[in-house]
Formats: sequence, structure tokens, C-alpha cells
Amino acid sequence: MKQFIKSYWKTLLFFALAGIIGGFFTGIYVLDSYSPEMQQQLLDELAAEGLGGLPADIMMGIITAIQGAGYGIFLGAAGIWLGKKTGLWRDEKKITKKPLIASLVVALVGGSVLILSDLLFFGLYSQVIMDSYSVKPTIPYLIASVIYGGVIEEVMLRLFWLTLVAFILWKVLDRKHERPSTWVLIVANVIASLLFAAGHLPATAELIGLSPMIVFRCFLLNGGVGLMFGWLYRKYGLRYAMIAHGGCHIVSKLIWILLI
Repeated sequence: MKQFIKSYWKTLLFFALAGIIGGFFTGIYVLDSYSPEMQQQLLDELAAEGLGGLPADIMMGIITAIQGAGYGIFLGAAGIWLGKKTGLWRDEKKITKKPLIASLVVALVGGSVLILSDLLFFGLYSQVIMDSYSVKPTIPYLIASVIYGGVIEEVMLRLFWLTLVAFILWKVLDRKHERPSTWVLIVANVIASLLFAAGHLPATAELIGLSPMIVFRCFLLNGGVGLMFGWLYRKYGLRYAMIAHGGCHIVSKLIWILLI
């Protein structure tokens, strides 16, 4: 354990800081998306627990910052340990050209598809979707998307869940091989991507509601980019999945801000 901490404390510190910063702004953004009734309910709950001394958005930010740091440290440590067992974790010190280009291409394509699919297809069938673009992204939303999405969600979904599923499938169904077979990694990526998509349903429900079309859209788009992030993770390493995920948010939000 001491050797593990000595080797990876800088990485875990990075995850924790990303969780604190991204989590804080995620809390503010989430509170902004609440209806006035839900905001008042949250204020009442905070007051009942003796936490009503600070503004609701600051308290919400602190709560999600603590959660984000916890995810970064504990799921990050577990994911690295499992990643070393499965061969998915890479102790690289430098960003290399080919994987970086692949990450940027995924970011550009994924970010563009997320927006253009709404404008050219889904928005034609749901005015609610188009109405969601009437308000431009806020600063907390942008920071939360890039930092929390790009780092913490990748720690949770790729580093931890994808690796955990691959580890379990390997030990149960693929034990004759020293490392998980390609089919194990593909199945683990699909499962992690479905979890990634499902994790967006609560926020989607809060922002625009849920319908069969909205649920299909969520699994198709978020699951699709999740598959690309998972491919980058298992082929090149976690940092490239993070670059692609954060970049995907940057591209999609720039299109939203500048062109819609």
C-alpha cells in the first residue's frame, strides 16, 4: 500500500483537485437547473440540518466538491489497481502525438455530432430539445462540463467501471489468458458506455423531461461518445480519454454559443 501511494499520489491528487473544482461548479450548475420549488426545498433541508448559514449555491457546490474528491481518490485508486491487474493502466509520463491526434479527432467529431444531431434530426421531432438551446451555457456549466466531465466521469466510468467489468469477466469467463481478451474489453466498454448514458438520464429529465425519444437520444449520443472514450482508454490510456471527453464538451459548447 505504501508503495502504491508513493507511486500514484500525484495522480490521485490530480483526480481529487479535479473533483473539488469540477464538483463545486457542478453543484452550482445543478442548483441553477432546479425549479424555484426544488431550490426552496433544498434550502429548507439545509436549514434543518444546520447548514443554512451559506448561500444555497455555495453549499451545493461544497457538497458536490466533497463527493467529486471522494470519487477521484477512491475510485481512482481502485481503478489504477484493477488497471494494473488487467493491463489497462499505463504509467506514461508524456503525451504522444498519435494518441493525441486520435483524441482530438474524437473530440471534434463527438462534439459536433452531439449538437448537429439535435439540429438536424432530434430537434425536428421535439420542440423541447430545441428550446433547451435557447439559454446559452453558463460559466459554471462550462467549467463543470470540461473538468468534472472530462476527468471525474472518466475516472468513474472508464478507469473504474470499465476496468472492473473487464476484471470480473476475465476472472470468470476468460481465466485461461494472462490478460483480458479483446472480446472482454469490448463487452466491458459497451457496459461502461451504457452506464455512462444512463447516468445522464437524471440531468436530462430535470432539464427537458423524459420521453421515449429523449431516452433513445440519450443512449445513442452519450453511449456513442462513451464507446469512443472507452476505445481511447483501452488502446492508449486514460489521459487520452480525458482529453477527448473534455474536448468534446468544448467543441459542442462552442458550437452552441457561436452558431445557435
